[in-house]
Amino acid sequence: MAKLWFKFQRYFRRKPVRFFTFLVLYLTAGSLVFLHSGFVGQPAVSQNQANPAAGAPAEGAELPFLGDLNLGRAFRDTGETSSIARRYGPWFKGKDGNERAKLGDYGGAWSRALKGRVIREKEEERDGSAVFRGCFRRPDNLSLALPVTAAMPNMSVDKCVDLCTEKEYPLAALAGTACHCGFPTTRFPLHEREDEQLCAQKCSAEEFESCGTPSYFIVYQTQVQDNRCMDRRFLPAKSKQLIALASFPGAGNTWARHLIELATGFYTGSYYFDGSLYNKGFKGERDHWRSGRTICIKTHESGQKEIEAFDAAILLIRNPYKALMAEFNRKYGGHIGFAAHAHWKGKEWPEFVRNYAPWWATHTLDWLKFGKKVLVVHFEDLKQDLFVQLGRMVGLLGVAVREDRLLCVESQKDGNFKRSGLRKLEYDPYTADMQKTISAYIKRVDAALKGRNLTGVPEDYYPR
Repeated sequence: MAKLWFKFQRYFRRKPVRFFTFLVLYLTAGSLVFLHSGFVGQPAVSQNQANPAAGAPAEGAELPFLGDLNLGRAFRDTGETSSIARRYGPWFKGKDGNERAKLGDYGGAWSRALKGRVIREKEEERDGSAVFRGCFRRPDNLSLALPVTAAMPNMSVDKCVDLCTEKEYPLAALAGTACHCGFPTTRFPLHEREDEQLCAQKCSAEEFESCGTPSYFIVYQTQVQDNRCMDRRFLPAKSKQLIALASFPGAGNTWARHLIELATGFYTGSYYFDGSLYNKGFKGERDHWRSGRTICIKTHESGQKEIEAFDAAILLIRNPYKALMAEFNRKYGGHIGFAAHAHWKGKEWPEFVRNYAPWWATHTLDWLKFGKKVLVVHFEDLKQDLFVQLGRMVGLLGVAVREDRLLCVESQKDGNFKRSGLRKLEYDPYTADMQKTISAYIKRVDAALKGRNLTGVPEDYYPR
């Protein structure tokens, strides 16, 4: 084939006129085909689209037990985790994963159905303009806590939210016939929610909405970004210690990095390089992990040599059932995507659990054993009590952070890498054998934590 191509190339070099004649004929033929397709109409759907088999993994499939805990590191060495330099997932997909959702109206029944779904979703989210935060008691010093106030005889949620959005405040507080705007601060931290019945006073302009009372405010978060915690930079001087942000894949490491960067104002680094994360604002991703310019370093590594390279660590632990599914989604769907149904029902899922479940246990056990100074943070605790847990993490990093900045982080906590949650599996992908094996790993990790006078794993880790 190569010889034939070489002869073809040499022939046209000697006869340039024939080459240009051939090129013109080729372009003419292509134009005719293009024009013809324009009159044919819409392209037909291919009949050869994949129809994945839906066979569930065998119930009796064996998984490695506690004696095979080192399998996790062996699998890691294949490069599945450390080759994160690939870009995962198309960033221009719509909310439902369909590229057409953001590429315009294509006409026909499909477009009308999609448009209807988008409208319904927007209606459910109040046009994406506000997020309900709850019912809260009136702050002691109202003018300092919420500096903008406007009387609204015909009060509605939309009117108050629109006012605070126009004034560029992230909080809108409805107090009967008064609208207050401001930021979450120590004077109004939004940590102690009250019973919503205390705020259940009907809006004068909208009978199906509650507008709060002069003593108990209904609070919404507007789409205005709280910029008090958005500034980030590299460390002004090289750090004298390397602090790891260590976790098993799928345990929320990227989210924790987002929180740390907002809280401290400094970039986090990574043991790897992920171009998609760099493009999303994690500028420390390009730095070598030993550069000393970042506040901490993301790593999924385990093993004595890798762990002892760090002077201290924040060890983030997540429920293995949730972590395994999150990492499986990332592996086959990207950072905010989802694995296809065929992957869950095919051989990929049982093979993934067989390799990754032991690693979930060895990762924690190794960091507890070889880590020099380890702060354990449970992902579930961080979600439930972000203010306190993030304060613990920042304390280990040695950065003094104002409470107002931590409150700002709370209002910006989701970041760009939260899955929408719209796609949920309609069944439990874990077989009885998988659950038996994972339960044994959980008990092993729980015992190791308690053996070091630390809090054991949260109760919702088991039983399933």
